[in-house]
Amino acid sequence: MRQKANNRANTRRWNPKKIIGVAGAIMLISAGFSPPLERIADWPSHLMIPQGESLSLPWSAYLPVQVTPIGRMQISNGLNQVTLVGTKPGHYDVRFSFLGKFWYRTIPVDVTAAPPSLVPGGESLGVVAHTQGLVVTALQPVRQGNQWIDPAQEAGIERGDIITRINRQPARSDQQLQNAVGAAGSTGQPLELTVVGARSVHRRRLQPVWAPQVHRWEVGVVVEDSANGVGTLTFYNPKTHQYAALGHSITDGLTRHPVAIRSGYVMGADIVGVIAGSGTTPGQKIGVLAGGYNVAGTVMHNGRFGIVGHLAHDPVWGPQRPIPLAMPDQVQPGAAQIVTVVKGQRPELFQVRILRTYPQWQPNTKGLLFQVTDPRLLRVTGGVVQGMSGSPIIENGRLVGAVTHVLLSRPALGFGCYAYWMAHQPAYSKVI
Repeated sequence: MRQKANNRANTRRWNPKKIIGVAGAIMLISAGFSPPLERIADWPSHLMIPQGESLSLPWSAYLPVQVTPIGRMQISNGLNQVTLVGTKPGHYDVRFSFLGKFWYRTIPVDVTAAPPSLVPGGESLGVVAHTQGLVVTALQPVRQGNQWIDPAQEAGIERGDIITRINRQPARSDQQLQNAVGAAGSTGQPLELTVVGARSVHRRRLQPVWAPQVHRWEVGVVVEDSANGVGTLTFYNPKTHQYAALGHSITDGLTRHPVAIRSGYVMGADIVGVIAGSGTTPGQKIGVLAGGYNVAGTVMHNGRFGIVGHLAHDPVWGPQRPIPLAMPDQVQPGAAQIVTVVKGQRPELFQVRILRTYPQWQPNTKGLLFQVTDPRLLRVTGGVVQGMSGSPIIENGRLVGAVTHVLLSRPALGFGCYAYWMAHQPAYSKVI
């Protein structure tokens, strides 16, 4: 009797519903660790699909996908991915579930009337950008007789810090800092600086000291209030003249952190020479500012994918017609072209080959790997060089990316970001 009671208890403990529930839980956990679903965390929070175009995401053929409103977007559920086809313009919610009960995620999708078209760039730019604050590039002790005094180091200021306020006023220029140091030193008052460090913001009080060698008061810091360089225009909107350039952010050169831009401008750059890459050091374009005849505009933001702003007019030289913007999953290995300048100001088309594309559903500066195959470009530059960053990459009549990095050991190889992320970064839409 005791054995029968135990059997009945075990039967109740392991009834069919519990078995199905446990099995379902195991399948759910297993599905979560399956290769096509491991990248779910990388999915975007919002998708845009041009009408008639498709977009593929990793998923499983055995897990349901639902869309509302029903019937106005095509869904093709393959073995390891699901493909969404934008048949009619509108807003949709795509729901990914397990057994129709356990919801993984809901992603809003907007199907636009047509793929956006942008004019590729390729023009060389001279960039002059004024930073928000002063970047501390060096600490410079002051010599008084036989001793060295370092007010900045004693106050806790480090290289790479950004001075945002001087005596509680916005810090805008090196000259402003020098004037404040002189005023504080002559009155015997401490100088107050608001400093942004790697992880925190501090107020530092420094006592200026007299530097007899230069006959002025000093606090022992060397700062920069602007960032200058040569890059390449990636694309612009022919209707609004919004542009994006460089493909990667302008950094402070010390910490390699992006610098916030207060204002700035771009103009054409005349490429007067090229130093080819050596395999151990990157090559570079040598450019001089050439005025605003070919290119002129403002700089309004510096972000992960470079600078954005407004052009004063259409560039005189270079591509003139807009082409469709490709989504990341539309970029495939194969023959492509880049547009860039190697002499003067006129962009030229050069042949490259996309070797590998990286699946991305969130912005990243390295989306594709390419190889320069054009004999003339290899002869002149050796491959990818500094100053080429931002050069548009075109494949099958679509704008697919921008040059961002070079492989030092193999300068014929370079990385590019997807142009889609450059066009959909928040700052690009804010410059309207």
